[in-house]
Amino acid sequence: MDANKLIQNHLLKRSPLSYTLYPASVIYGCWQNQRRTYYQKKAYQAPCKIISIGNIVSGGSGKTPLTILLAKLLLEAGKKVAVSHRGYKGALENNPHLIANDSGLLFDVQQTGDEAFLIASSLPEVPVVVGRKRKEAIQLLLQEYPDLEIIILDDALQHYYVYRDLDIVSFDASLGLGNGFVIPAGYLREPLANIPPQSIAVINHKNEQQTPLPWLERIIRKGLPVFHCFGSPSCFQNSDNDTIPLTFLNNKKIVLSSAIANPASFERSVHTLGLSFMKHYAFPDHYAFQDLCLPNRLLELNPDYILCTQKDIMKLAKFEPLRNRLLALKLEYHFDQEDKFLSRILSYVK
Repeated sequence: MDANKLIQNHLLKRSPLSYTLYPASVIYGCWQNQRRTYYQKKAYQAPCKIISIGNIVSGGSGKTPLTILLAKLLLEAGKKVAVSHRGYKGALENNPHLIANDSGLLFDVQQTGDEAFLIASSLPEVPVVVGRKRKEAIQLLLQEYPDLEIIILDDALQHYYVYRDLDIVSFDASLGLGNGFVIPAGYLREPLANIPPQSIAVINHKNEQQTPLPWLERIIRKGLPVFHCFGSPSCFQNSDNDTIPLTFLNNKKIVLSSAIANPASFERSVHTLGLSFMKHYAFPDHYAFQDLCLPNRLLELNPDYILCTQKDIMKLAKFEPLRNRLLALKLEYHFDQEDKFLSRILSYVK
């Protein structure tokens, strides 16, 4: 059984397998709770405000677009802000480095990791550091920029070694809480009870329609403020970062290529444009695209264009035979109550 079928049949739904694994999930949840309690007692407290963005559900939940949007809102509010990212699967992951400063990007995507590179590319005015040791990464940022007011930690809800003034918990509207069980019986990284009191829930939607979400009641019962964020296609971008209108692919032969946690969400975004595709080449999340035979595989159906995500095009563009056929779907994000959301954020980081 492939990973997507396992997720659909046993982690998003309750099945005999998930019930069999439930005792293990209880043990794992208790361990996560003890781990959080232990490390929070001696967490590093930075001299500036710290906002964490993370997810309690495994897989993609829109953390990176949310990080970019929040940084832009804080900049518009006049705040001096920076971003810390783990740099997952990048060469610099184990050794904190500043990857973007006032001069622009300092490293390529292979060194930074795809998500960190996308963040730095999208926020030219914001310093970005990578490194899984967040304390050292924060100290590096403050050494270079001692007047920083706010540092955003992307994907750090389960990183207990740093004190946060606010945790933003990101949820994908289509995935919700999965089957409600903690891994390995479900999709939750830890029990909902572990969400810190100083938290905000953000529900990420891949279209402008806010459909009923029965699972959301469990979040509301915890007393968390809930905000809704909407992402919708705005344009295509080629490997040179040129903007191309959404009508460009009408009547074209296309294939999809993605290396994200939730490939079905990418397909849904493509379908909202009324586009059909011949095949979706779905790779594991953060796939490095190192296989030299990859161009032949993606071109086997002779597509006019290969449509991919923003974080994947920068990795695929290194293959010369693909460059002129690559397009990335760009999504624009906004909150339904943006002023209220920003006001709530600023109340935590006064």
